[in-house]
Amino acid sequence: MGTLEASKTTNEGEINYQSHTEIEFNLLIEVPLVYNYNVTFIDGLLKDAKAHITLRGKDKTKVRTVKEDNRYWFYSNEKLKKEIYTPINNSVIQLVLEEPINVRTIYAEEHGDFHNLEKIGEHIYLKIAPNGSESKYYYKNGLLQKSEVDTGIIKFTIVRRE
Repeated sequence: MGTLEASKTTNEGEINYQSHTEIEFNLLIEVPLVYNYNVTFIDGLLKDAKAHITLRGKDKTKVRTVKEDNRYWFYSNEKLKKEIYTPINNSVIQLVLEEPINVRTIYAEEHGDFHNLEKIGEHIYLKIAPNGSESKYYYKNGLLQKSEVDTGIIKFTIVRRE
């Protein structure tokens, strides 16, 4: 069981997405998993993305992607891990807030890599990570209704509540 809260704010060509997810799963004891994302796009290109994930209150993942000129720097625990030269127009956090119409690849802020996105039905999309894990996203009127997520650590389903 858990909760996901997400928001999107727009200000003169700058769009900021934020999400906070709390999940508890049972491995003989309750294990809390918390995801925090803060992602900013300017004029349709990623400017900055932060993902901070804690497991049992301790850092599991703390990453950041920063745009500089025509490339991105991907940092993990404040250490540069790689450079990315592909423009980033879409990222995973957007899947929570808007239907990905005509999107074929999507940037995973947490991993610093690109996932494939396929439309597999009417308003249903399949996200495929480079490691083969798959997540499904279901939309109605452009809004996410349900997602079946494979994080690699756990699998869970998110269902929209009004």
